[in-house]
Amino acid sequence: MATLKLQQVVKRFDATTTLHGIDLEVQDGEFVVFVGPSGCGKSTLLRVIAGLEPATSGQVLISGQDVTDRSAAERGCAMVFQSYALYPHMSVYDNMAFGLINSGVKKAEVQSKVGEAARMLRLEELLQRKPTQLSGGQRQRVAIGRAIVRDPKLFLFDEPLSNLDAELRISMRAEIRDLHTRLGTTMIYVTHDQVEAMTMADKIVVLRAGKVEQIGAPLDLYNRPANSFVAGFIGSPRMNFLPVTALDATLIQRLQLPAAAHTIGIRPEHVTPDAAGAIALQITQIERMGGSSLIRGKIGHHQESNFEFVVNGQTDLQERSSVLLDFPKAQLHCFGADGARIELDVQRHAA
Repeated sequence: MATLKLQQVVKRFDATTTLHGIDLEVQDGEFVVFVGPSGCGKSTLLRVIAGLEPATSGQVLISGQDVTDRSAAERGCAMVFQSYALYPHMSVYDNMAFGLINSGVKKAEVQSKVGEAARMLRLEELLQRKPTQLSGGQRQRVAIGRAIVRDPKLFLFDEPLSNLDAELRISMRAEIRDLHTRLGTTMIYVTHDQVEAMTMADKIVVLRAGKVEQIGAPLDLYNRPANSFVAGFIGSPRMNFLPVTALDATLIQRLQLPAAAHTIGIRPEHVTPDAAGAIALQITQIERMGGSSLIRGKIGHHQESNFEFVVNGQTDLQERSSVLLDFPKAQLHCFGADGARIELDVQRHAA
């Protein structure tokens, strides 16, 4: 197991800077997820940690040792890629054993390590098959097994579930999280899917345009996002945003919004229909999922974006009708003109 520390890590490709002075500390045994939109630098950052890309400046320390100038092979990291990167002509066993054999590990030890990993990943019956004879989930488990047998200091996952269908992604999320519990090894996981980040991470690092927007536990980011970008990225369905100018004076007074307030945010799960509500929604679409309903519509003159709320169970509301909405001040988020969070004078409770 290992700790990781990044100090002012910068990465440039010619004249383009993709990482802008990243600072990060990962504790021994933590499961840390890098999340952000495409092009935010999360995979580049992972490759810098792995030694597959050199940092332009800054330091990478693993277990207190400066590895900034060391090769990937010297860092003690094992990486699992989105593409699996399995040798198609080799069996499952040979794919998992290949790195060990090349490193000169004795045959008996190779068999022991591959056998142990195969049992852990439920691959024992598949060891003589070729990758083309496996499902996507099985191939991904082989790729993970190939990493496990190396006993790495750090496990690095680069969007490993992106090629899987939705149902398989859910089961593989649980398997990877369970694997982390059993191994206790430090893991860093890259994804663009904030649901994966919320359900898997001990700590989330939200990136945008090569900069860290916020670092924290999943519920910390959900309950107290540092800015409107994090607020809109973390949570599904995404947070609703309304400019203060779209609110009537009575509502502004009731909410006691500070003078610097530019935008308010409220999560769909915190909005409730209320006959005495202060906001009128013109319903444009209802997604009826049985156990819950997602209602989407427009509010007043604020027609440029959808406003959504969730109803537990089924609803009698209909499309092209209107409904009055209310929400508790304790669940309201407030942001300034620069997008930064403004604290409201309320007692906020975890959702």
